[in-house]
Parts: sequence; C-alpha cells; structure tokens
Amino acid sequence: MAAITIPNRPFSTEIITGLMLPDGIFETTLGKQRINAHFTNTGTGTIASSEIYLESASHPNIVVTPRTHFVSGMNGNASRVLSWEANFTGVPAGAYYVSFIVKEDSGESRIIKKIFVTQVQFDAATGTVSAVVPEGTFRVKFTDLVQPHGGCCGGSKGRRKTQSENPRTNATVNDPKSSLVEFARSFNRFGDLFSGHDPEFTFCTVGYLPLRLEASLTPSPAFPGQYGDLPFQDPWWKVVLAIIAVLLLIGAAIAEAVDGTGSVGVTAGGTFDETTGDAECCSVGASGGGTSYVAAGLVAAAAAVATAAAASDIRDPFRRGQDNTVPAPGELTLSESVKMLFRYPEPVTLGKPFSAGLDWTYTRVTTGNTYTFDASDTNQNIHVLSKYEISAPEVVRTYKREPFLVEAKFFDQGGQQLKGNALFAQCFLIGPNGQYESFVLQDDGANPDSAASDGVYTGIYFFNQKHKPQGLWTYFVIAQDVNNAQPEMSPEDAAQIIGGMVLTHQLTLTFTNEECALVPDGHVQVF
Repeated sequence: MAAITIPNRPFSTEIITGLMLPDGIFETTLGKQRINAHFTNTGTGTIASSEIYLESASHPNIVVTPRTHFVSGMNGNASRVLSWEANFTGVPAGAYYVSFIVKEDSGESRIIKKIFVTQVQFDAATGTVSAVVPEGTFRVKFTDLVQPHGGCCGGSKGRRKTQSENPRTNATVNDPKSSLVEFARSFNRFGDLFSGHDPEFTFCTVGYLPLRLEASLTPSPAFPGQYGDLPFQDPWWKVVLAIIAVLLLIGAAIAEAVDGTGSVGVTAGGTFDETTGDAECCSVGASGGGTSYVAAGLVAAAAAVATAAAASDIRDPFRRGQDNTVPAPGELTLSESVKMLFRYPEPVTLGKPFSAGLDWTYTRVTTGNTYTFDASDTNQNIHVLSKYEISAPEVVRTYKREPFLVEAKFFDQGGQQLKGNALFAQCFLIGPNGQYESFVLQDDGANPDSAASDGVYTGIYFFNQKHKPQGLWTYFVIAQDVNNAQPEMSPEDAAQIIGGMVLTHQLTLTFTNEECALVPDGHVQVF
C-alpha cells in the first residue's frame, strides 16, 4: 500500500539568497517566498505517477502562484521536496494552514499542514526592530553589531556613512539618525528591491553578528502566573530573534548594494574583547553577482546559528527568566525584557561545534512589582555535521549536452549518514560573469538519484549553450536541517527542535584582521 504524506512542517525559503529562513518561518516583509515541503511515500509500494498541487491557504493574502508537480516512480520510503512561489505581503502574523492535493491512480487525497508567519518592521525613530506574533510584540534594539575589519567590503556601489568619533572605544560609529532612517526605508520594502538576479550585486554590510541588544516582549494579553505563551505555541523567542538577525543583515546588504544606505549605526573596536565586548571580525570578500548572494546568505546563516547557540537551543533567556522570577498571587505580567551581551570565545563556524556566550539580565514588570534575574552562559552550536562528501564532474562539455551531476553525502555529529527528509540540500552555481543558478538535491530514488533514502542526495543541471556559460564555474552545496517536531509533542519539547540552520562548512567568521574565506565545494570548467 502506498500513501503520500508530509511528515514535517512546510518551510519558507527566501527568494534573494535561496536559503531556508530560521525554523522555516514565513515573513511578511519579504513578500515573495517559496513554500517548500517534503512529500514522503510512507508505503512499501511504488507510486507510478501522481499530480501534486497547493490547493489553498487559510488567509486570502497568501497568494500562491499555481503550479502542478508531476511525480513518477515514487518508491516506498522515498521523500521529495516540492516548492511553490507565494506572496505573503499583507499577511498578519499568525499560524495558518495550507492545503495540498495529491492525485494518484487510486484516487485523490488532501493534506493540510500548519505554517507560521511573522511580521518584522523597523522603526527609524527608536532604532527598534519589532516582530509581531500572536502571543505579543517582540522588540529588539541592536546597540552594537560585530562589524567586519576595515568596514564595508568596498564594492562599486558600497560606501560608508558619515561617521563621528566614539569616545568609549576610540572607534567610529555610523551616524545613527541618517543611516537608520535610510535603512528603515529599505528594510521595510527590501523584498521588492530585486525583481531578478543582479550580476553586479556586491555583498556589503556593516554588521555580521549580534553583539549588544535589548529585547522586550509585550504579551497580548497580560498573563497571570509565572509563564507566558511561547510564540506560535512552538518556537522559543530566540527563533524570532534569529529571524530578525537574518533579515537585518540581508536587508542591510541589499540596501547598501542598491543605494548605499545599508549602514545600521554600529560600533566596533578591534578584535573580540571578552572584557569590553568590543568586536571586529574578518571581512567576507565576494566578487559580485552570484558569489555575493551566497555570501549574504551564509553570513546571515552564521548570525542565526550564533544567536541560537548563545541563547541556548534548550531553553532561552526569556523562559529561564520566567523560571527564576515568580510573581505574587494575583499579579499580571505586563512586560518582559532581556539585555544581552553576546560573547564569541571561538570562531563562528557553520556546521561545526563552536562556543558562544551570553551575559544577560531578565526583567519582568507586573501589575505589582518588578523582578530581575541575571546569568552568564556559554553554550555549544549543535547544528553540525561530522563531515560531508561531494562528487561532481570537473569538466562539462555543453556541445555534447553533458549534465552537471552532483551527489552529496552528509553525516551527523555521531557519524550516522543523514537520509531522505532529514535535510534540505541545494547546489548553488556561480558563473564567471556573475551568473547565479541553483537546484535542489533529492534523495528520492527518481532519476537521476539512484536509490530512495540511501543518503545520497542527487541533483542535475544542464548548462544552456545559447546563454554562453563557457568558463570556470564555482559551486556550493549547502545543506540545512529541518524542523521535524511532531504535532503530539508538548510546546516545551517541540520548541527545543529548531530547523533551517546551515550544516555545511563554507564559512568561518574569525575575530582577526584577515579576510574570512568563503570556501566553495568545487569548480567546474564549462566548454
């Protein structure tokens, strides 16, 4: 008996870099995104052919571009990633449902899955980023970001804003009034800034990682007792913080590339100093076009994984603050806040273990009192691979219609090979003239993949000779984990599972004066 299901929650990938957002959560500000889902044949028999399409969404502002996927030869235990483009502009924050129709020879079935949507906006007057979710409004004010050594990477469009001396660090600080206003204008519409690939786009942003910030939560409504609701009754607040960090960095890079207004008003002073918290890290070089998109995505991914690690995958500062501040009977909690100082005792390396620290103070304001709790933590990045292996041709002859075939194997921290719907894997191709192409790697047993769920993720791309692709192309194979929390889990347990983190090792942010190497997985000469 064969039956197609969707085992995990559908997830968002943003159009600009192509990567999954933290925990796969959809964001209104981005506008167009892709809705992705793993479709799995849970039976033992092969499904000869099927038609799959996204039927509807539970909010009218989720506008899906119609598309029907024709899937054939789906073996038992096979999983295949399918995607649809959708516009989330104007969708209020909340939990929604999307309905998929699967048509097989034996009949038709409907699969309904929940998705989460946030609404992030930037207020230039206060310098605050706010994220609205059903349980309340989460506001974050970044006091400092870790900036690259030497400032902006200096592309043809990039430039620094007017600066003044900062007596605290003897460093420079971007003029916050002008830069924040211009940045806010770009941030709140950056999903529309690119209508298509720009081969001249040069990655440049003044901030890489969160350093100092103040986060506050206004619950809706005020709640009695010790604990408030988790956002969406699933993710921790740190996931919302990671989403903000990703949007902030990608938005700044795009604003800088488009009109030179990407400054966010940050300070820095030398390499990372554990005593003062001042930090500068290596700069990420990108030659423009496709390389810049990959650089922007990976730097944002580093910010997300560093945020999740420092704030703890297990229990974040807001929840731990609630653990240690018990209101008196009858009091209602009106607001909560956490002041955070991030510490980076080790380089931030995607896909590998590293330590990240956080000094924080939690404050709870109730109808009758104010309660505080302080802590200093050091945690480990748990979104890691022990290794991964890539096989791809070194030469492709377009006049012979030779394919560019990529096979990849990924192994978890314990050395076990990951399979099927455990990962979302993509290959990004960057051409000699800034070209940018990407395709998904599948472990579904359908051509060109040799066997379903054997842990060999396979993808294929054909260079179009008419587009003159001749030259040396660079490729990156980027894998992200998937939130596999199940509906029967309690919110506390489900919140400890975070997806959307990059597991492959193409970028390390070191706190040195050198350039951070953006390490591709290989090159292919195209004739």
